[in-house]
Amino acid sequence: MSKKCEKCGAEMEDTAVDCPNCSKVEVKAEAPKKEEVKVEAKKAEVKTEKTSNPSNKKNLFIAIGAIAAVVIILIAILASVLGGGYEAPIKNMFKGMQKADLKTYLKAYPEFMGISDYVDQDDMDEMLESLEKEYGKNIKISYKVLDKEKIEKDDLEKVQEKIENYYDEKVKVTAGYKVEVKSTIKGKDDSETDTSTMKVYKIDGKWYLLSM
Repeated sequence: MSKKCEKCGAEMEDTAVDCPNCSKVEVKAEAPKKEEVKVEAKKAEVKTEKTSNPSNKKNLFIAIGAIAAVVIILIAILASVLGGGYEAPIKNMFKGMQKADLKTYLKAYPEFMGISDYVDQDDMDEMLESLEKEYGKNIKISYKVLDKEKIEKDDLEKVQEKIENYYDEKVKVTAGYKVEVKSTIKGKDDSETDTSTMKVYKIDGKWYLLSM
């Protein structure tokens, strides 16, 4: 005798537990296709490669290091342009004299000294005319720092105290140098080289001369 499957109606052996027809359908439905197996395996392989490849981390560190280096260079350039270093006031003084440029000349000195009260553009023009009379036209002034000596903290505090007492100005003097400068004034007819000592101070974050 035979019996029928309650699910699909197919004939079954009396001793059969599973319907031969239904079992084939379920197996076919659950079994993944070969193409799907290959695709899933490929995805897993790529994902494993991305997460475990040490060269990716190395490249990331190199990129971060390169960006940090560029930032440091930009900061250094910006600081150089804005601050100019201890030579900035010396450069501004000579440049102002050479071009009779009052604005540039005044940058060499702190505002509290009031240089602009007794030096105006006429004075700068007269200064240049005097140089041209002695050395000829096309005046060029160049300089070279021969030596510099750091001014000690105790002396800086004394300078700060003098500024506060004499100019009634509250400032912070944080650094200073005693600088030996070799300068050359050259015109069309003559030239002269001189060596002098100047003191520059960092006052409230900027470098200045305190004597003319």
